[in-house]
Amino acid sequence: MQLNLIWNLMKKDWAETFRSRQILLSSTLLPFVLALGVPLLIMVSVNMAPMGSTSELEVLMDLLPPVTSDWDLLSEQVKMLVIASIFGQLFLLLVPVMIASFVGADTIVGEKERQTIEGLLVLPISDSEILIAKICSSLLPVLSLTWIMSIIYSIMVDLITFPYLDRILLPDLRFILIMVIFTPLLGFGTIAFIVMISSRVSNTRDAQQLTGVFVLPAILLITGQLVVVFINLWLIIVGIVILGAFDLIAFKLATSLFNREKLMSLT
Repeated sequence: MQLNLIWNLMKKDWAETFRSRQILLSSTLLPFVLALGVPLLIMVSVNMAPMGSTSELEVLMDLLPPVTSDWDLLSEQVKMLVIASIFGQLFLLLVPVMIASFVGADTIVGEKERQTIEGLLVLPISDSEILIAKICSSLLPVLSLTWIMSIIYSIMVDLITFPYLDRILLPDLRFILIMVIFTPLLGFGTIAFIVMISSRVSNTRDAQQLTGVFVLPAILLITGQLVVVFINLWLIIVGIVILGAFDLIAFKLATSLFNREKLMSLT
């Protein structure tokens, strides 16, 4: 694998992407509000809400598997705070999905619009290496922003929960697995599909529209079901294995549909 050429392609993509203020604003402002504002608002609401000693909430908490080592010793309100912190991690997972829709859609079709696609396609580099460069050039900034938000989120959660737990809640093993392994795999698969769409359309607007119609709803629907998975550590590990297989299929499909001759005919 020609790592030097891949790295140079990634740096070129970053220079073009970061030049656009519209992409920068749209890919950071909304995810920042959604990933941090909404879950923290939920936790503050739970923290301030009065809780009775007997309620439907107590029954619901009893149905859940232990989430922490001292789960049975916690009050219903503290259990709700812990569950709310897990629910908030779903919003962090939405960050790579949303940003990918802005950044990934421009990867291939943007080269066509800037009339630089011919120079890309004549490089002595394989199709899979081009796709790796395009996917990683979108994935690394997405992950950087997601991890920065996860650090801020952990600090805010610990500020809220520490008076009740007398210890920090995040990061725990569950959170580390989600952020360090699950999130990159989710981002890679999402961007691979978006890059595949970008290579098959004629302009960036079509790529963004198709992404919004087909890819994002499916990914968001899947992500929305993960709150149950995140409660159980073993289910997270199973999800990581399944997501890894999904990424491999997505990359193989994107490579098989990448057609240099067709792209050259469109220049």
